[in-house]
Amino acid sequence: MKRDLPGLLAQACLVPLCGIAVWLAGRPLATDDAWWHLALGAVYARDGLSIAADPLLHTAPGQPTVPHEWLFQVALHAVHAALGFFGLRALHAASVVAILAGAYATFRRAAPSRAAAALATAIFTCLAWYRLFQLRPDLVSIPACLILAALLFAPEARVGPRRVAAALLLLVVWANAHSVFAVGLALLLAALLGVLLERALARALPAPERARLGPRPAAAPLAAALALGILVTALNPRGLAQHATFFVESASGDIWLLMDDFLRFDPRAPPAGNLALTPLAWGLVHALLAASALVASAGLVRVARERSAAALRDLDALHVGLAAASAVAMVAAARFLWLAVFPLLLLLRAAARALERRPAARSPAAWAAAAGCAALLIAFPRTVRLDAFALEVAAEPDGYWRSPWLDERYCGPGMRFLRDAGLRGNLFQPFNLGGFLGYWLAPQLRTFIDGRLDHVPSEVLHDYLEIRRASQRGVPEALRQLLAKWRVDVFVGLAFPEDRYGEASWVAHLRRFPAWIPIFATEHCAIYLRRVAGAEENLLRVRAYYAQRRLPFDGAHGIDAGVLIRARPGWSRRQRLIPPDFDALEAAARDPDPQRRAGALERLGDLFWRVGAFAEGERVDRELLALRPDAREARRRLADDLLMLGRPAESLAVSTPLWEQDPGYGDVHAIHQIAWNRVHGEAEADATGAGRENANGAGP
Repeated sequence: MKRDLPGLLAQACLVPLCGIAVWLAGRPLATDDAWWHLALGAVYARDGLSIAADPLLHTAPGQPTVPHEWLFQVALHAVHAALGFFGLRALHAASVVAILAGAYATFRRAAPSRAAAALATAIFTCLAWYRLFQLRPDLVSIPACLILAALLFAPEARVGPRRVAAALLLLVVWANAHSVFAVGLALLLAALLGVLLERALARALPAPERARLGPRPAAAPLAAALALGILVTALNPRGLAQHATFFVESASGDIWLLMDDFLRFDPRAPPAGNLALTPLAWGLVHALLAASALVASAGLVRVARERSAAALRDLDALHVGLAAASAVAMVAAARFLWLAVFPLLLLLRAAARALERRPAARSPAAWAAAAGCAALLIAFPRTVRLDAFALEVAAEPDGYWRSPWLDERYCGPGMRFLRDAGLRGNLFQPFNLGGFLGYWLAPQLRTFIDGRLDHVPSEVLHDYLEIRRASQRGVPEALRQLLAKWRVDVFVGLAFPEDRYGEASWVAHLRRFPAWIPIFATEHCAIYLRRVAGAEENLLRVRAYYAQRRLPFDGAHGIDAGVLIRARPGWSRRQRLIPPDFDALEAAARDPDPQRRAGALERLGDLFWRVGAFAEGERVDRELLALRPDAREARRRLADDLLMLGRPAESLAVSTPLWEQDPGYGDVHAIHQIAWNRVHGEAEADATGAGRENANGAGP
């Protein structure tokens, strides 16, 4: 027996490519939405599906929860209760393995060769990976589509009552697990329209050709499945309202403000830096849509010219309908790129028919498919920035295998501080932390926003985005007003380097407000408490937290990170206030080699600025500027350090050269303006009482 060498080569390339998706799925929990899914699953399992008020958010007061994905949530909670976070990770990885194996099996039934099936699976992986590596209900929707295709969309199979009944049972489960179940109904409609198109074209054939058609896909089973599917999917807590969930969310416009996998497909240019639609995926979508349109158009032209049974059979109208529906969804939002399975099926079936007519082309076609697999294997890790994912996991102290979740990404030490200190009230936090902090801290501390944009008024997302802009660009009046509007008691902000998550510090401007004091910090996260009337109990809780641990805390000014680092280095290291290599950095900062010393000083200066150790930062950045007078970031940090230390005249002197040279650099414009106001406007502000708030960026 001759070995299928191109098939073996293609499969050898497919395995590591799919392994990347499985590795990402099995990493420490890092799906932002999984946390509120888990939290709601626990609530539904304990209290039933009628929850009168949201248990997580303070921005949806008195609003019942929407149990449109309750089955997935309860199942997720059950797995976690039985097997813990490592069980969830294992289940996620196993689900991705099963989906990829199911996709390969689906493609293999239609493909002319193993190599072609492997190539189709590789393309599917490159397009679907962004949804596969997240622990979300899409892990139900994707296999549900594959099963639906096997049950009802195989033109050569007889679709009888058993298959229809199995499809209906699938739809009932799907409707209770994921609001995107309407995709299944849309695919049924598309398949039915394809069959009806074939029927209409058949009537135009000469009678002898109609007789040669033979058994064709029947419309009746698809029509029955569609009609009954609409009815049976109403068997969910929301009834027929469930069917409009996605369209209602889309109509609000909120989901389109999140530039992740709700990104629309722009055929003119790939999006820059968006993992949901990488340049590789953008190119593959172009190729798929163009090839599908070409195959469908060529089939229609051939039917019109030949008016033959063979031409109509080769048109494969059922799969043309499925591919067209999938193309619409893929263009509408990148979250549906996994529906590429149906354009791929159309192309594979067309290729199989073409190679039946030209057997000599089978081997070159198989080798070309194997070469395509090899090319995707080379391109995929780079285009999905696998190195960044690996570094993210490597930053965890317990590594890939022992970390239950990505603790640094979610400000885990900050969450544990808030939980252990027992703070109460309303929280503001970055969007991606909403589910995590809500899972661990609600209902004592309720969050501002999470991934459930259908569950809060539109103004919540709009105000969230405005707070983000104001906190990062230095718009004190807008920030003060919005935090007061939502009665925010505790502010959790991230301060990762911009080259890691692409955002500026959330607290660089907030910490200039006298009404807000720092109560906890790590290298990449900071927590601030609003000191106003009514906040005394939280302040007492914070005092008690630090007193129990014999750590210094000033009720008027909060923590002094520099004092904590020097007084309790072990505690500071455990809480990630300082990195594990802090001692090595300090040693390198004394190295006789100027280049090595400057590198360590830059790292230390950035660290001290992020954690709020301003006195330490002043010392380090002055030393760095002595070595490198043109170091702009060190100058900006030093100016801010001096401002926060209450020395505005020195801050103004340090910031002015940078401000004059490059007023758009970082937030030097804000630092310079505040310092200038404090130096030159202090007397007027004291006299009128009107200038101090603008100068300090502070509110009551």
